[in-house]
Amino acid sequence: MGIATRIVLSLLATAAFQTVANAQTPMTFFMETDPKERFIAKTVRGGVEDIFATGDITEGTAERLIAFIRANKVEAAKIYFNSPGGSLAEGMRLGRTIRRLQFYTTIGVYNATYNEGANAASICASACAYAFAGGTSRFLTDYTGRLGVHQFYTDNTGSLSGEAAQQVSGLIVAYLDEMGIDAKAFTISTIADRNGMIWLTPDDALKLRFANNGSDAPVAEIKLAGMTPYLRVQQEHHDVTTRVLFYCYEKTVHMEFGIVTNPETSAMIAGNQKRSYLELDFKEFFVATGGTGAEASDSVVWIGRDLTPTTLAQLNRATEIGGWIDGFGAVRYGATLQMPTVREKIADFARQCYAS
Repeated sequence: MGIATRIVLSLLATAAFQTVANAQTPMTFFMETDPKERFIAKTVRGGVEDIFATGDITEGTAERLIAFIRANKVEAAKIYFNSPGGSLAEGMRLGRTIRRLQFYTTIGVYNATYNEGANAASICASACAYAFAGGTSRFLTDYTGRLGVHQFYTDNTGSLSGEAAQQVSGLIVAYLDEMGIDAKAFTISTIADRNGMIWLTPDDALKLRFANNGSDAPVAEIKLAGMTPYLRVQQEHHDVTTRVLFYCYEKTVHMEFGIVTNPETSAMIAGNQKRSYLELDFKEFFVATGGTGAEASDSVVWIGRDLTPTTLAQLNRATEIGGWIDGFGAVRYGATLQMPTVREKIADFARQCYAS
């Protein structure tokens, strides 16, 4: 390791996102330990348990998290942060640990009564934002706490300058890229000094990919069935996969909205359906009652509908499309598709179909 590299790593180790006076409460971890409550929570949440991380990110925080999950035999988790920040280097180390574990992240506090307002005062600021970035699914909504960023500095001098500052900045940008976050997030953080803070709104965080709320961006691709092209749009969510197919038959666009599960579950859902429908921005659309509106094929439940130019235009104006099946009392089964990045490809496919 060269001298220059050692200097940069040394500076990175002392870079912080809060004053030394405030960094006095090392982060601790907490979770429900009652076996019955853990079993119920894991069953309801697909095996994902809640871990609550509170306090300052100090040297050794990542190792303490590893020890905690080993002691509690945690296999999958969502980490709720409530932290003003701390060590930049340890924040990134903690983020990489969380990514390696494939855990989720959000911002909040332990809430035994499930009060919606309980998370309002919680924050994940400065170095904590870099730990938050490690989640494979990163949740930030109007019901979570707040995510804040500002520029880095050192405990001793209060700032870095020249070549060292550029190198540390490069390491931060590289880390954000590694986590799949837009480097613009770092540029925004430099606007606020050590005594200020930029609080990202949920929309801002989504645009910067700081948050994804459990969903990857949808991917639209032209595929071939035999010699016939069709458009496949797929979006991976943390708990389900949405697969939507668009076919063209005699100048008519046919859509199959698919919910990917497994053969047993898809057969059970289709076999017990009482009605199926789409939702355009949470408004019901294309409702079919009875047991024939959706069909199971292997691991996918398909909701098929023919689209006229008018109904396709309505669909393509939506921000979010949902496909849902009712059949289990108050419980429904389905998935959603975010439209903004794929609506133009859907429109292009439809134009070619109607013109053919």
